Amino acid sequence: MLALSVIAGNAFYICESLDAMVSLSSCLISSRCRLTQMCLYSYKHWHYIFIFITIVPVSTGALEIEVEHATLYGAVGESVLLSVNYSLSKETKLLDITWKLKQGLGTRKVYDFPNKMLSSPFITNYEKRAEDFRNGSILLKDLMFSDEGLYVITITTNDGIEKDREIQLYIEAPVTMPSITQSPQSASHGELVSLICNASRAANMTMRWLESNSSSPENSFSDENVMLLTLTVAPEDCRTYTCVVENNVSRKQLSHTLNGSEELCGSDILPDQSSLWISLGILIPIAVCSIIIIVVMGWCYKTKREDKKKVKDEAELQEMNPDLSK
Repeated sequence: MLALSVIAGNAFYICESLDAMVSLSSCLISSRCRLTQMCLYSYKHWHYIFIFITIVPVSTGALEIEVEHATLYGAVGESVLLSVNYSLSKETKLLDITWKLKQGLGTRKVYDFPNKMLSSPFITNYEKRAEDFRNGSILLKDLMFSDEGLYVITITTNDGIEKDREIQLYIEAPVTMPSITQSPQSASHGELVSLICNASRAANMTMRWLESNSSSPENSFSDENVMLLTLTVAPEDCRTYTCVVENNVSRKQLSHTLNGSEELCGSDILPDQSSLWISLGILIPIAVCSIIIIVVMGWCYKTKREDKKKVKDEAELQEMNPDLSK
């Protein structure tokens, strides 16, 4: 890309400026006279506005680094990709790529390519749990809380150009599966019922209730790792409620169908008990059939064995008393 700079003015004043610039250097004293004479000649014979066009080359970006996400969250024990992409001009060659981790006032090197001293470009602490890519990205595996910090990639080219980019990485523990308790266990019409969702506390954890996996009820309250939902139950409240627990790196949810009386929900069998009876209705016949089959097979095996023994005994008896066969 080229930029055009246009300077217009009276020839005499322009030449005087050039003459003054030349006079500043003692080594160009001899050129001063020639330049002044040339300017006066131009002024006397042409006397019009000169347009000086100065062509200045503008950098086309010999080195560019793009960062996909400047802020990332990683879960303990999981992996995270520090994604970047760099590009070089045709005349530029890559000299060095380094990744450093800044934590507070300290800085430590994570990656250095090329590294002629080590078999891997990763520093010892990362050698077995990291992977690099041709575009400059690195994949960190088996994340630990000590991996949190500001990661800085520095790329240097053979012509001395050096650029940095930063990625802030936060490490959090994933949330655990919540548990739900209903009190009282079986609700009656007009009764106050509480649904309590409990989960182990994790960093930046949020909890919320969903009705039928969609809208959030207004009558819910949270206190650290407990989420309370209160209902003055009516038939329309006989539905499924879902407790959602999440943070920046994970999400868990558990659903619970309101247990109500026959008057309230149309059945005197609680949903949990109903499922139990259905399971028993399937398992009991299977168990009975299995027992019958085992008994029948045992009886057949015993009968067959006795018949073989009887035949063998008769054969031995005939060998001992051949006259019996006559």
